[in-house]
Amino acid sequence: MKKQRNIFLVCIVIFVIAALIGYCTYTVIKKRNASGEKELIISFLDIGQGDATFITFPNGQQMLVDCAIDARILEALGRVMPFRDFSIDYLVVTHPDLDHYGGCVDVLKRFDVAQTLYNGYQKETIDYFDVFQQVIQEEGIYHEVSQEEVLEIASTSVRFLYPTHSVRKDPRIPGNSTDTGSNNTSVVMKLTYGDEDVLLTGDTEAPLEEYLVSTYDNDLDAEVLKVGHHGSGGSSSQEFLQKVSPEHAVISVGADNRYGHPSGRVLKRLQRLHASVWRTDQMGDIIAHITPSTVYVETREQK
Repeated sequence: MKKQRNIFLVCIVIFVIAALIGYCTYTVIKKRNASGEKELIISFLDIGQGDATFITFPNGQQMLVDCAIDARILEALGRVMPFRDFSIDYLVVTHPDLDHYGGCVDVLKRFDVAQTLYNGYQKETIDYFDVFQQVIQEEGIYHEVSQEEVLEIASTSVRFLYPTHSVRKDPRIPGNSTDTGSNNTSVVMKLTYGDEDVLLTGDTEAPLEEYLVSTYDNDLDAEVLKVGHHGSGGSSSQEFLQKVSPEHAVISVGADNRYGHPSGRVLKRLQRLHASVWRTDQMGDIIAHITPSTVYVETREQK
């Protein structure tokens, strides 16, 4: 009899705990959706070492920024796109490093992409780049980002901060006499929805960060930062991070990668700024739900 009573008490305790968890979850969801406002949803996809960011605008239009290293991008898109959706409105390729553009040909073959935006940088020594270059110019509208410009999509401003010149003609950062590499030709974008900002930086490193700070200063401020170059030690300088002053810092990185990303120094800089750090290698897909006045971040770990 005593044993049955103990089992009964344990069941009651489990029930109470489950009810409390359910109530707290309901409260968070209710709070997040209390305004009933449409969301800008940005999914930083867990695709290993590389980058792929899928954006759903408040009116349902979609933008993919970078495509991972290979066809694994298709499985990742299947996690965030409706099953029978075979169209993407915008594809942005930040620069020609394989872990950013390697899966773009697969995307362009699988999906009807209305417009592709690229920085124009030519990587002539790699055969696969020639295939990529041919396909992106054949499918849909092709546009090279070569100046500061703005796309207005469903109450969201998509501002291209870099390149501010033709990197096809001259890959150097303005004011620099030396070529600092393809990472520093990355397309840099700032999305603004109401009072909330998201800064996407590709593989930006310290030399380009310095140019961005000198050019845009406090305009770099953003609630969400996609940390440059997977959190490498050559990116995310103290001055740049202070200008951005992110509340949330997302690092797209592969588990146990051979590059040692993210750098411990970068993590400490973000910690000093009291930014919440979200890593795809530890947390899976990282999804930011943004209204004109709030940012809510959730994670979806892959099974």
